[in-house]
Amino acid sequence: MAKRDELRDAQRAIVAALSQHAAYNYRASSAVVNRINEEIDRLARELTAALADRLESLTDAEMQAFLSGKYTTSRLKAMRAEIDAWGKALDEAIRSEWDKSALALAGYEAAYAADVMHKALDGLPEHKPKPESVMRKAVQTPIMGYLVSDMVGGLAPTQRDRVYAAIRQGVAAGQANSEIIRALRGTPALRYQDGLMQAAKRDVERLVRTARNHISNAAYEDTYAALGVTHVVWVATLEGRTCQTCAAMDGKVFKTGEAHRTPPVHPNCRCVLAPSFDDELVGNRPYVRALKVRKRDGSNEFRSIGNMTKKQREAAGLEVGQVNAKTTFSSWFKGQDAAFQKEWLGPSRYRLYKQGGLDLERFVDPQSGTQYSLEELRRRDAETFKAVFGET
Repeated sequence: MAKRDELRDAQRAIVAALSQHAAYNYRASSAVVNRINEEIDRLARELTAALADRLESLTDAEMQAFLSGKYTTSRLKAMRAEIDAWGKALDEAIRSEWDKSALALAGYEAAYAADVMHKALDGLPEHKPKPESVMRKAVQTPIMGYLVSDMVGGLAPTQRDRVYAAIRQGVAAGQANSEIIRALRGTPALRYQDGLMQAAKRDVERLVRTARNHISNAAYEDTYAALGVTHVVWVATLEGRTCQTCAAMDGKVFKTGEAHRTPPVHPNCRCVLAPSFDDELVGNRPYVRALKVRKRDGSNEFRSIGNMTKKQREAAGLEVGQVNAKTTFSSWFKGQDAAFQKEWLGPSRYRLYKQGGLDLERFVDPQSGTQYSLEELRRRDAETFKAVFGET
């Protein structure tokens, strides 16, 4: 057994490596998303071109038949076949890229975790994970109750149904065929980013980022267990995008081999599991503190650092740095200014947090990890609400 100081040094190195690797992994997810999106664009061009011709050939009676879901003529049957074939091609494109990239990721992530562990600690047993076994374990473990295969397989049918619905909606509203096609694909002025078919891209991005994080964490935990790590610790991202559920989980320690919650807990979750040698994290972890940036339409959103102008960075109070790795989101949050805290929590929860002395963990159900509504908090913390709001 390594000495305590050696374990602390090892964990410091592991945490630093995992933090950097998470950023690279995000970029790798973007590459997968982009490849699938290219296929989505190609298939969208082909379908809308074919539909434009087929819609023009339909009579008013056939339009009404299509509206009611009846395919009574050869032209209607051909249009249905066109849409269904597009859905099948979309499904094949998504599955092909996903299957190839996911298997490669499973092997790489498990090997990466093993390599990092061996570089940081001496005397560990040799571990050569097989991508197929890691992937099999990941796909047999649900993400938020859903299996990966069902999530991947459900994308194309959903998009196909949206196409049918959009055409029926257009016909019912008396739109011209050109308007129906424009609603499906979008406009050249906005580079076709405003069409219904862009929903497929958003769904794909959400799935890829979420499912890849699931596979990475499954690979990490499997590798940790094989190398004798007895405990893992939940690591959230220290920034404003992090949700209250993940913030409450940050720093929680679990025993390997026992049932426990694992990331991701919501779409696009970026949390990871790290090995815990002394029931705490050591070393340093990065943070990003910034307020939301106002958009041209008047709404506010978080922007990536590289996507912000100097003026926007100043308006957002951007601050980037590092803190001790054992600093949890909750303790880091306490050191942020009132503007950041109020934006992240919202006015009502902010008042509870500041005046009622509630920790961030009190805003989340400890069993399900879901955020309490204010009404649920009211029932559970009646005395606190009375003290803060003067309510009976």
